[in-house]
Parts: sequence; structure tokens; C-alpha cells
Amino acid sequence: MKKLTLYSRLECPLCEFAEELLVAEGFTFEVVDIDDSEELIKTYHIRVPVLSNGLAELDWPFTADSVWEFAHG
Repeated sequence: MKKLTLYSRLECPLCEFAEELLVAEGFTFEVVDIDDSEELIKTYHIRVPVLSNGLAELDWPFTADSVWEFAHG
């Protein structure tokens, strides 16, 4: 399985929902707060939550099945 990174921000209901889905399905992932970097804000400001596997990105909305395929594909 590829390493997963969830680009997120505080007080973002969709980001919280995405994180809850990943936890509930047992995925291992790192959360990166985009507000910690001007470059990340420019890239992800209106797109969060975004899941990355280091090679590609999966925009919200995603499902447990789409994440599984993304992580293992």
C-alpha cells in the first residue's frame, strides 16, 4: 500500500468527515494542515480535503472503495 497524505485544514467539516472515513476504514495516513504553508494554501485552498499517494491525488468526495483502489493501485 502506498503512503497516504490527507491535505486538510482546521475547522473544515469536509476535512473532518474525510479523516473520520479513513480512520473508520483502517487506513494509515498523515494529515497535513495546509495553513502551515503558503505554497500549500495556494495549491489546495478550495480543494481540501485532498488525498495524495505521492504520485497522484484524489479529490473529495471519495469513498472507502475509491481510497482502497487509490492506495493499492
